[in-house]
Amino acid sequence: MAKAKPEYEVVEEFGRMANRIVAKYPDLFYGVNVDEIRCVKIINKSRPVTKNTLWQLEAVKMPIRLDCRFGWYITLFADDWDEMDERHKLLLVAEILHGVPTNKEDEGKVNSFDTKGYATMFRTFKTIDYLSESNVPHILKEDVNWVKL
Repeated sequence: MAKAKPEYEVVEEFGRMANRIVAKYPDLFYGVNVDEIRCVKIINKSRPVTKNTLWQLEAVKMPIRLDCRFGWYITLFADDWDEMDERHKLLLVAEILHGVPTNKEDEGKVNSFDTKGYATMFRTFKTIDYLSESNVPHILKEDVNWVKL
């Protein structure tokens, strides 16, 4: 049986959340241009159990970038996004924003998902499982003391 092709839908909520996060924490996300980031969700499939990550961040490379207003695309599954509450969606958005490089030399690339690039998230929330923890802050309603390197 042939696999069904994924059907995508733009996640406008992601962009609104990302803009609010960058505005509230400009020092942490200095250089991130949310207008160049597009988030889409796959609406006709669930995330396979073998896929451990909730999202995938991809950079648009040259020369395609010349004709594309977005430099980065995030793909996630509707089931995962839609079942999250606002606090966890905000944490997911913040996590993904750490993957977007902020200097021109790294255009067309993404930051590696490792403890170096995402250390601020791990240190601030004191666990790597912050997306599944029930007692996490609402990063827009509360002032978070981000623990940077």
